[in-house]
Amino acid sequence: MPLTLALIVALFSLPLKADAPSKKPEIVVQRDIAYRQGASKAWKLDLAFPKEVAKGKPRPVILVIHGGGWLEGDKSSFVFTDRSSPANIIDLARLGFVAATINYRMSAEAPFPAALEDCKNAVRWLRAHASDYNLDPSQIGAYGNSAGGHLAMLLAMVPKSAGLEGNGPFQDQSSLVQAAASDSGPIDLVAGARSSQISEVIKRFLGGMPEGDRLKLYRQASPLAYIHKETPALLLIYGASDMQVPVLSADEFVLALSKAGAADITYHRLAFVDHCPHSLVAIPELQTVVNDFFLRTLMHPETARSVRRWQR
Repeated sequence: MPLTLALIVALFSLPLKADAPSKKPEIVVQRDIAYRQGASKAWKLDLAFPKEVAKGKPRPVILVIHGGGWLEGDKSSFVFTDRSSPANIIDLARLGFVAATINYRMSAEAPFPAALEDCKNAVRWLRAHASDYNLDPSQIGAYGNSAGGHLAMLLAMVPKSAGLEGNGPFQDQSSLVQAAASDSGPIDLVAGARSSQISEVIKRFLGGMPEGDRLKLYRQASPLAYIHKETPALLLIYGASDMQVPVLSADEFVLALSKAGAADITYHRLAFVDHCPHSLVAIPELQTVVNDFFLRTLMHPETARSVRRWQR
């Protein structure tokens, strides 16, 4: 059957819930923490965690990365105290995670790989400060929408050997995450620059067309280039009506991951849904899907399964 016929790949497991607290936990929010010193005003993160975070075993961490075409956006879009929103770090903290959301350098300030270097720096900062927040440095996940989803995938897939760590601090720490969720994140930037609706945005992010020496940079920026058998757990959410990131690119990505033997891939292919944030906003059930994915892969990693089922 052709791949374009609404192929869905999903990993099936019983939904896992956080340990039920006796009462609603009090959440502490710390804003504008510098994860790197220097000239850029972008190197800040907000952190949310249960007030009793110092008690008990170390907690897993989720890093939330905003979208905006690598041109705009702000970490504040994932910090709400009075209402729930997808990937709100306060809601994630109520589930028992330590949750952070970051700013990073936009294309106008510095093109790729600056944004990825900043995200990697933030992960290294979290690991370096594990004892300060009683967080588990071995269980870190990343979530992002659109450009943020692209960066979240790269955090899961790009090893130190790729040479994209940047010159920021905490180089003794790993920048890889153990699970990543992407809502509409670009996957193949070479194809995107040549034919997608956001080709000009991609070319600005990469500093020009994918040709000559810059073609290598495009491949370095594409999650498609890092597929291997040991790819960490991925949750992929893409809309079939997305005019910015064609769903065919997600179909091909999932098929390539399957052929490589990647064991934990969950793919939601949404009919009649456009580019994010329409997916998580228009389909509230997906917020639970995201929560359960991180509960399973980070809070209860011992339950991870390698069973996949194909549905048409």
